[in-house]
Amino acid sequence: MLTDLFDQAQLQTLQAVCEHQRGYVFADVGIQVFSNNAALLDELDRYYKSYLGHSEARHNIALYVVEHAVVGDELEWLEVPREAGKTGRKEGYLDAWPGARWIKKFKTGLTLLQANEKPTVVGPCGQNLAQIVNFINNQCLNHYLSQGYELGHASAFVRDGKMTAIAAGSGGGKSTLMLRCLEDSGRDFITNDRLLFKRSGEQVHGVGIAKLPRVNPGTLLNAERLKHILPESRQQALLALSTAELWSLEEKYDVQIEDEYGQGRVATEGQLANLVMLDWSLDSAVPTALLEVDLANEAPVIDGLRKRPGPFYQNQAGEFCSDLNELASLAHYSQALAPVKVYRLTGRIDFDRAFELLENL
Repeated sequence: MLTDLFDQAQLQTLQAVCEHQRGYVFADVGIQVFSNNAALLDELDRYYKSYLGHSEARHNIALYVVEHAVVGDELEWLEVPREAGKTGRKEGYLDAWPGARWIKKFKTGLTLLQANEKPTVVGPCGQNLAQIVNFINNQCLNHYLSQGYELGHASAFVRDGKMTAIAAGSGGGKSTLMLRCLEDSGRDFITNDRLLFKRSGEQVHGVGIAKLPRVNPGTLLNAERLKHILPESRQQALLALSTAELWSLEEKYDVQIEDEYGQGRVATEGQLANLVMLDWSLDSAVPTALLEVDLANEAPVIDGLRKRPGPFYQNQAGEFCSDLNELASLAHYSQALAPVKVYRLTGRIDFDRAFELLENL
């Protein structure tokens, strides 16, 4: 049992009881997950069904997920600053020993040790699959950020090795548009909302973080192949809502790509060729249009793409960022994206018309 978060011997004893294991491969990163909760690993297998470890990875990480009582509530956690527009106490952190930081999730009680070796999450893990997924994904983020990649808040798909990213603020429709674009069977899913990219000469390499689309009911209701995810009774209730009411409804559902679009429709990387910034609205009277952006002179257009690394980020030397509010400049992002064609999707929200416009990229 872990009673003292700063006692490394207790932690090692806890890790030793994690006798069940699974392996997942995310592009260059292989993650072996060890746990004392076999049922949770079964859930992870279902979530990560497209990433089950069948190939060698260049970089491998052993990660521990320990089902345990809530621990550390009595400590004086330092507050993790939230992004603009978000309120409430969400996360706290304490640096444990050199190269290791505990992060506390106040709502769920999970306590997560971020370290380059044996990152570990302790607490009611079985009840909080989404946060376990995020913790695993954060290890991938750290790896690529340490390699000089930039972090973007975007969904993305790939066709013939060329990737298109779609960015917008929360609720802007990027996940819905990405799923609509997957109706073209030549396109494969890359990511729902986290994209890493790095410029090399006149090309930009993109890597997607394995986050499944998590969408509101309106997306499901308006897609024939996804409608079945909603119970029939819920579909009938939703049909009585106006477009605006449906759009603003917060009620999330995961979309498993292989189940809904077919096997082999998930990829992990490609050449980032296009970036589409969503700048449209429900109440616009102007037809949907796709406008090319001169990034050298219109850098603010891509502001919605920028994303802070957050409290989990540490570099290969084990160092954490001292300023959790740190965000790379627009000029920095613009330079990294210089070889990429950037567009604004403007006018009224029309996913069918947007699909047609993106076909021409």
